[in-house]
Amino acid sequence: MNELGSLRRLDAFVAVADELHFGRAATRLHIAQPALSQQVRQLETDLGLTLLERTTRRVALTVDGEAFLPYARQLLVSAQGVLRAAEELRVGARGRLRLGFVDSTAYEFVPSFLHRFRAAWPDVGVELHTMSSDEQARGLADGIIDVGVARTVPVRPTVESHVLGHDRLLVAVPENHAIADQQSVRLGRLRNDTFVGFSREKSPSLHTEIRALMLGSGVRYDPAIEATEYTTIVGLVAAGEGVALVPAGVRRLHLPNVTYVEITDREARVALVRLSRPDEPQTVISNAIAELGRTVSEGRTPR
Repeated sequence: MNELGSLRRLDAFVAVADELHFGRAATRLHIAQPALSQQVRQLETDLGLTLLERTTRRVALTVDGEAFLPYARQLLVSAQGVLRAAEELRVGARGRLRLGFVDSTAYEFVPSFLHRFRAAWPDVGVELHTMSSDEQARGLADGIIDVGVARTVPVRPTVESHVLGHDRLLVAVPENHAIADQQSVRLGRLRNDTFVGFSREKSPSLHTEIRALMLGSGVRYDPAIEATEYTTIVGLVAAGEGVALVPAGVRRLHLPNVTYVEITDREARVALVRLSRPDEPQTVISNAIAELGRTVSEGRTPR
Protein backbone atom coordinates (compact mmCIF):
# COMPACT_ATOMS: atom_id res chain seq x y z
CA MET A 1 0.00 0.00 0.00
CA ASN A 2 1.62 3.28 -1.09
CA GLU A 3 1.49 6.29 1.19
CA LEU A 4 -0.74 8.41 -1.03
CA GLY A 5 -3.20 5.51 -1.40
CA SER A 6 -3.16 5.03 2.37
CA LEU A 7 -4.09 8.66 2.94
CA ARG A 8 -6.97 8.47 0.44
CA ARG A 9 -8.33 5.36 2.16
CA LEU A 10 -8.03 6.89 5.61
CA ASP A 11 -9.77 10.04 4.35
CA ALA A 12 -12.56 7.90 2.87
CA PHE A 13 -13.04 6.00 6.13
CA VAL A 14 -13.13 9.18 8.26
CA ALA A 15 -15.67 10.79 5.91
CA VAL A 16 -17.98 7.77 6.12
CA ALA A 17 -17.49 7.60 9.91
CA ASP A 18 -18.49 11.26 10.18
CA GLU A 19 -21.48 11.06 7.86
CA LEU A 20 -22.55 7.44 8.52
CA HIS A 21 -23.76 7.56 4.94
CA PHE A 22 -21.77 6.60 1.82
CA GLY A 23 -23.64 9.00 -0.46
CA ARG A 24 -23.04 12.06 1.71
CA ALA A 25 -19.40 11.05 2.30
CA ALA A 26 -18.84 10.67 -1.45
CA THR A 27 -20.33 14.12 -2.08
CA ARG A 28 -18.08 15.59 0.63
CA LEU A 29 -14.99 14.08 -0.98
CA HIS A 30 -16.13 14.85 -4.55
CA ILE A 31 -15.75 11.24 -5.68
CA ALA A 32 -18.17 8.57 -6.95
CA GLN A 33 -19.83 6.39 -4.32
CA PRO A 34 -18.53 3.08 -5.76
CA ALA A 35 -14.96 4.43 -5.64
CA LEU A 36 -15.48 5.48 -2.02
CA SER A 37 -16.82 2.06 -1.06
CA GLN A 38 -13.84 0.41 -2.76
CA GLN A 39 -11.35 2.58 -0.84
CA VAL A 40 -12.94 1.74 2.51
CA ARG A 41 -13.02 -1.99 1.70
CA GLN A 42 -9.37 -1.85 0.62
CA LEU A 43 -8.45 -0.17 3.93
CA GLU A 44 -10.26 -2.94 5.84
CA THR A 45 -8.38 -5.55 3.80
CA ASP A 46 -5.06 -3.82 4.44
CA LEU A 47 -5.72 -3.65 8.19
CA GLY A 48 -7.39 -7.05 8.51
CA LEU A 49 -10.27 -5.37 10.37
CA THR A 50 -13.95 -4.74 9.76
CA LEU A 51 -14.45 -1.05 10.43
CA LEU A 52 -18.05 -0.54 9.30
CA GLU A 53 -21.32 -2.43 9.52
CA ARG A 54 -23.25 -2.04 6.29
CA THR A 55 -26.88 -2.85 5.66
CA THR A 56 -29.31 -1.58 3.08
CA ARG A 57 -30.76 0.78 5.68
CA ARG A 58 -27.82 1.99 7.77
CA VAL A 59 -24.05 2.36 8.17
CA ALA A 60 -22.46 2.08 11.62
CA LEU A 61 -19.01 1.79 13.09
CA THR A 62 -17.92 -1.55 14.46
CA VAL A 63 -16.12 -1.79 17.78
CA ASP A 64 -12.84 -1.92 15.86
CA GLY A 65 -13.98 1.02 13.75
CA GLU A 66 -14.72 3.08 16.86
CA ALA A 67 -11.30 2.23 18.27
CA PHE A 68 -9.44 2.94 15.00
CA LEU A 69 -11.17 6.26 14.18
CA PRO A 70 -9.07 8.48 16.55
CA TYR A 71 -5.88 7.01 15.09
CA ALA A 72 -7.11 7.62 11.56
CA ARG A 73 -7.83 11.27 12.38
CA GLN A 74 -4.40 11.69 13.98
CA LEU A 75 -2.66 10.12 11.00
CA LEU A 76 -4.46 12.48 8.61
CA VAL A 77 -3.54 15.52 10.70
CA SER A 78 0.10 14.40 10.80
CA ALA A 79 0.12 13.75 7.07
CA GLN A 80 -1.35 17.18 6.36
CA GLY A 81 1.38 18.68 8.53
CA VAL A 82 4.04 16.82 6.57
CA LEU A 83 2.57 17.95 3.25
CA ARG A 84 2.31 21.54 4.50
CA ALA A 85 5.92 21.48 5.69
CA ALA A 86 7.03 20.11 2.33
CA GLU A 87 5.17 22.88 0.51
CA GLU A 88 6.71 25.52 2.80
CA LEU A 89 10.17 24.15 2.05
CA ARG A 90 9.37 24.13 -1.67
CA VAL A 91 8.44 27.84 -1.70
CA GLY A 92 11.19 28.80 0.74
CA ALA A 93 8.89 29.63 3.67
CA ARG A 94 10.92 27.33 5.91
CA GLY A 95 14.55 26.37 5.98
CA ARG A 96 17.84 27.99 6.88
CA LEU A 97 19.80 30.89 5.44
CA ARG A 98 23.49 31.24 6.28
CA LEU A 99 24.48 34.79 5.41
CA GLY A 100 28.06 36.00 5.24
CA PHE A 101 28.65 39.75 5.21
CA VAL A 102 31.50 42.20 5.45
CA ASP A 103 31.75 44.20 8.65
CA SER A 104 31.09 47.54 6.94
CA THR A 105 27.57 46.46 5.91
CA ALA A 106 26.56 45.65 9.49
CA TYR A 107 25.63 49.26 10.27
CA GLU A 108 23.05 49.85 7.55
CA PHE A 109 22.61 47.43 4.65
CA VAL A 110 22.47 44.05 6.40
CA PRO A 111 20.03 45.22 9.13
CA SER A 112 17.78 46.65 6.42
CA PHE A 113 17.94 43.42 4.43
CA LEU A 114 17.20 41.29 7.50
CA HIS A 115 14.24 43.53 8.37
CA ARG A 116 12.76 42.91 4.93
CA PHE A 117 13.63 39.21 4.76
CA ARG A 118 12.28 38.38 8.23
CA ALA A 119 9.06 40.22 7.48
CA ALA A 120 8.57 38.22 4.28
CA TRP A 121 9.81 34.84 5.57
CA PRO A 122 9.45 34.79 9.39
CA ASP A 123 9.86 31.01 9.73
CA VAL A 124 13.25 30.82 8.01
CA GLY A 125 16.17 30.45 10.41
CA VAL A 126 19.01 32.90 9.76
CA GLU A 127 22.67 32.39 10.70
CA LEU A 128 24.92 35.45 10.46
CA HIS A 129 28.65 35.22 9.76
CA THR A 130 30.87 38.32 9.68
CA MET A 131 33.49 37.52 7.05
CA SER A 132 35.73 39.40 4.66
CA SER A 133 35.01 39.21 0.93
CA ASP A 134 37.78 36.68 0.42
CA GLU A 135 36.56 34.56 3.34
CA GLN A 136 33.04 34.60 1.92
CA ALA A 137 34.23 33.29 -1.43
CA ARG A 138 35.97 30.41 0.33
CA GLY A 139 32.95 29.88 2.59
CA LEU A 140 30.61 29.55 -0.38
CA ALA A 141 32.93 27.10 -2.13
CA ASP A 142 33.24 25.05 1.08
CA GLY A 143 29.50 25.11 1.87
CA ILE A 144 29.86 27.18 5.07
CA ILE A 145 27.54 30.00 3.92
CA ASP A 146 24.76 30.24 1.33
CA VAL A 147 24.89 33.91 0.32
CA GLY A 148 27.49 36.61 0.81
CA VAL A 149 27.41 40.41 0.94
CA ALA A 150 30.90 41.43 -0.08
CA ARG A 151 32.98 44.36 -1.34
CA THR A 152 35.04 42.74 -4.08
CA VAL A 153 34.36 40.28 -6.89
CA PRO A 154 36.34 37.08 -6.26
CA VAL A 155 38.05 35.17 -9.05
CA ARG A 156 36.53 31.77 -8.33
CA PRO A 157 34.65 29.62 -10.86
CA THR A 158 32.52 28.12 -8.09
CA VAL A 159 31.21 31.52 -6.95
CA GLU A 160 28.73 33.72 -8.78
CA SER A 161 28.91 37.48 -8.17
CA HIS A 162 26.55 40.35 -8.88
CA VAL A 163 27.29 43.99 -8.12
CA LEU A 164 24.28 45.37 -6.26
CA GLY A 165 25.57 48.94 -6.16
CA HIS A 166 28.34 51.11 -4.77
CA ASP A 167 28.98 52.95 -1.51
CA ARG A 168 30.87 56.20 -1.31
CA LEU A 169 34.06 56.20 0.72
CA LEU A 170 34.41 58.66 3.58
CA VAL A 171 37.45 59.53 5.63
CA ALA A 172 37.11 59.20 9.39
CA VAL A 173 39.37 61.69 11.20
CA PRO A 174 39.90 62.80 14.81
CA GLU A 175 38.01 65.99 15.70
CA ASN A 176 41.29 67.91 16.04
CA HIS A 177 42.42 66.98 12.53
CA ALA A 178 43.05 69.81 10.07
CA ILE A 179 40.16 68.75 7.79
CA ALA A 180 37.67 67.85 10.55
CA ASP A 181 35.69 71.06 10.01
CA GLN A 182 35.48 70.60 6.22
CA GLN A 183 32.47 69.12 4.44
CA SER A 184 34.54 67.38 1.79
CA VAL A 185 38.11 66.68 0.76
CA ARG A 186 40.05 65.15 -2.11
CA LEU A 187 42.07 61.98 -1.61
CA GLY A 188 45.31 63.77 -2.43
CA ARG A 189 44.86 65.87 0.72
CA LEU A 190 45.59 62.73 2.78
CA ARG A 191 49.08 62.07 1.41
CA ASN A 192 50.82 63.06 4.67
CA ASP A 193 48.42 61.20 6.99
CA THR A 194 48.91 57.97 8.88
CA PHE A 195 46.24 55.40 8.03
CA VAL A 196 44.36 52.88 10.09
CA GLY A 197 42.92 50.18 7.84
CA PHE A 198 41.12 46.89 7.46
CA SER A 199 43.31 43.79 7.79
CA ARG A 200 45.06 43.00 4.52
CA GLU A 201 45.53 39.43 5.74
CA LYS A 202 41.77 38.85 6.07
CA SER A 203 40.80 40.89 3.02
CA PRO A 204 43.71 41.11 0.58
CA SER A 205 41.35 41.95 -2.32
CA LEU A 206 39.93 45.02 -0.59
CA HIS A 207 43.39 46.16 0.51
CA THR A 208 44.68 45.90 -3.05
CA GLU A 209 41.68 47.83 -4.38
CA ILE A 210 42.05 50.70 -1.91
CA ARG A 211 45.80 50.82 -2.36
CA ALA A 212 45.34 51.19 -6.14
CA LEU A 213 42.71 53.88 -5.60
CA MET A 214 45.01 55.90 -3.35
CA LEU A 215 48.00 55.46 -5.62
CA GLY A 216 45.98 57.03 -8.41
CA SER A 217 45.76 60.17 -6.27
CA GLY A 218 49.46 60.11 -5.38
CA VAL A 219 48.90 58.75 -1.88
CA ARG A 220 50.84 55.80 -0.47
CA TYR A 221 48.37 53.57 1.35
CA ASP A 222 50.15 51.39 3.91
CA PRO A 223 48.17 51.35 7.19
CA ALA A 224 50.28 51.60 10.30
CA ILE A 225 47.64 49.68 12.25
CA GLU A 226 45.21 47.13 10.84
CA ALA A 227 42.10 45.67 12.43
CA THR A 228 39.34 43.21 11.50
CA GLU A 229 36.32 45.31 12.53
CA TYR A 230 35.33 48.87 11.77
CA THR A 231 34.37 49.47 15.39
CA THR A 232 38.05 48.95 16.24
CA ILE A 233 39.25 50.99 13.25
CA VAL A 234 37.04 53.97 14.12
CA GLY A 235 37.99 53.56 17.78
CA LEU A 236 41.66 53.89 16.81
CA VAL A 237 40.82 57.03 14.85
CA ALA A 238 39.09 58.40 17.96
CA ALA A 239 42.26 57.66 19.92
CA GLY A 240 44.27 59.76 17.47
CA GLU A 241 46.14 56.85 15.85
CA GLY A 242 45.42 58.01 12.29
CA VAL A 243 42.67 58.45 9.72
CA ALA A 244 40.63 55.73 8.00
CA LEU A 245 38.82 55.26 4.71
CA VAL A 246 35.40 53.77 5.47
CA PRO A 247 32.27 52.96 3.42
CA ALA A 248 29.47 55.47 3.94
CA GLY A 249 27.35 53.11 6.04
CA VAL A 250 30.00 53.11 8.78
CA ARG A 251 29.16 56.71 9.67
CA ARG A 252 26.21 55.31 11.61
CA LEU A 253 28.88 54.34 14.12
CA HIS A 254 29.05 57.44 16.29
CA LEU A 255 32.10 57.68 18.56
CA PRO A 256 33.30 60.73 20.49
CA ASN A 257 36.19 62.60 18.85
CA VAL A 258 35.47 61.23 15.34
CA THR A 259 34.28 63.17 12.31
CA TYR A 260 33.38 61.74 8.91
CA VAL A 261 34.33 63.83 5.88
CA GLU A 262 33.03 63.30 2.34
CA ILE A 263 35.55 62.47 -0.40
CA THR A 264 34.91 64.27 -3.69
CA ASP A 265 36.99 62.03 -5.97
CA ARG A 266 34.55 60.31 -8.32
CA GLU A 267 36.32 56.98 -8.08
CA ALA A 268 36.32 56.99 -4.25
CA ARG A 269 33.76 54.25 -3.81
CA VAL A 270 33.55 50.54 -3.08
CA ALA A 271 31.21 47.99 -4.57
CA LEU A 272 28.41 46.18 -2.76
CA VAL A 273 28.53 42.65 -4.16
CA ARG A 274 26.20 39.70 -3.76
CA LEU A 275 27.99 36.34 -3.78
CA SER A 276 26.27 32.98 -4.25
CA ARG A 277 26.75 29.56 -5.77
CA PRO A 278 25.81 29.13 -9.45
CA ASP A 279 22.50 27.33 -10.10
CA GLU A 280 21.55 27.36 -6.41
CA PRO A 281 18.63 24.88 -6.05
CA GLN A 282 17.24 26.01 -2.68
CA THR A 283 14.24 28.32 -2.94
CA VAL A 284 14.97 29.94 0.43
CA ILE A 285 18.29 31.17 -0.98
CA SER A 286 16.65 32.39 -4.17
CA ASN A 287 14.23 34.36 -1.98
CA ALA A 288 17.14 35.88 -0.07
CA ILE A 289 18.87 36.89 -3.30
CA ALA A 290 15.66 38.59 -4.47
CA GLU A 291 15.31 40.47 -1.16
CA LEU A 292 18.93 41.67 -1.38
CA GLY A 293 18.10 43.25 -4.72
CA ARG A 294 14.93 44.85 -3.33
CA THR A 295 16.84 46.24 -0.35
CA VAL A 296 19.07 48.12 -2.76
CA SER A 297 16.39 49.25 -5.20
CA GLU A 298 13.88 50.37 -2.56
CA GLY A 299 16.32 52.00 -0.16
CA ARG A 300 18.19 50.59 2.81
CA THR A 301 16.38 52.02 5.81
CA PRO A 302 13.94 49.71 7.68
CA ARG A 303 10.41 51.07 7.85
